[in-house]
Amino acid sequence: MTYLLDLGSTKVSCLAATVSEAGDVLACAAASVPCRGLSRGVIQNLDATADAIREAIARVRAIASQDAPTEVVVNVSGSHVESMNAQGFVPIYPSGRTIAREDLLHVVNHSRQIVSEPDRTQILAMPREYRVDGVRGVTNPLGFSGTRLEVITHILTGSMAHIQNVENAVQMAGYKVAQVIAQPIASGYGVATQSDRELGCAVVDIGGGSTSICVFQGGAPAYSVVLPVGGSHVTSDLSKLLKTAPDEAERLKTEYGYAIAREAESLGSVEVHQIGQQVPRHLERRVLCEIIESRMKELAIMVRQEIESSGLHGLLPGGVILTGGGSELNCTSDLFDLTMKHMLVRSGRPRLKGPASNTANRPEWAGAAGMMNYLTDAQIDPIEPAQDGSNWKRKLMGLKSMFTAKAGA
Repeated sequence: MTYLLDLGSTKVSCLAATVSEAGDVLACAAASVPCRGLSRGVIQNLDATADAIREAIARVRAIASQDAPTEVVVNVSGSHVESMNAQGFVPIYPSGRTIAREDLLHVVNHSRQIVSEPDRTQILAMPREYRVDGVRGVTNPLGFSGTRLEVITHILTGSMAHIQNVENAVQMAGYKVAQVIAQPIASGYGVATQSDRELGCAVVDIGGGSTSICVFQGGAPAYSVVLPVGGSHVTSDLSKLLKTAPDEAERLKTEYGYAIAREAESLGSVEVHQIGQQVPRHLERRVLCEIIESRMKELAIMVRQEIESSGLHGLLPGGVILTGGGSELNCTSDLFDLTMKHMLVRSGRPRLKGPASNTANRPEWAGAAGMMNYLTDAQIDPIEPAQDGSNWKRKLMGLKSMFTAKAGA
């Protein structure tokens, strides 16, 4: 049984999952706990976050009737998460021999020798494409004969301090971190199928305080980023402009909101309970939705600009897949469809099986479900020797690759 922690902007979600004999990921138990220790995916209060982690795991244990885990898998989010694509190469000696597993590890390790700020650390290194003697598009070069092996590796880095705070919070809750996975990767694997990833697509997870984007091409991540804007910013806009409490603003958004205001033109008015007022105010629903549309359109434009920055806009037949709790706002897909300029836009959700699948297959569980999918699809091949025994940093600096399973086939 694997315990997966999704540290969001407003809550901590825990999923207990396992893999069946048939290879299906089974969601055994799932629970979410509100948390005021997080903001935009970054820990602001260690005690509050640790308490929420402890409670979420306890609830899942009670549902699944499992003993307490010693380790958990946790995501890392926030705008401090950044990505790049790096190239590495190694000569093959003697010239013309077949390429072995050690050559793959060496070439990816070479691609990881990049200069970065001293306060940043690598979270993931995933090969996108191998090249053998200049031949491009090789997905698994094991057994090829050649003289030169190259690789393009997708590397994600994060703030060392923020990642250390995640570890500290988990340890304060009484557990150890087994593996760290970046939010864009987790959400991408949560809703995009292997066919989607091979075809090329962008997964956009709209959370409470942040939005993650992962662009796939040729089956592997090619561009990843976390934007510091999410559904809670819509709530904040409503609260400020309508002079309501945040809970009232959230209610108005979820019960009456549309991401496209014109859809609410003929829907009458809503009652708004303003701070300090005994009598509710009647507000045209269209006006409410204009406030919502303004922020959601801004987010959609930011997402389009990031996809354009990836250099892959127009090369993603799989289109844009929207997920996350923020994507459930009425007409969100329609608004993104109008903004994305000829890119197919659709909604996505996890497809887990098991007793907790009804809960875990909702869009807001994309990150937790995707962590398990990712761990199931990929294997860990250590690139560097461990410095602290079984410390999680060994896995943090490890190679997540898709060739391990293929090599044994």
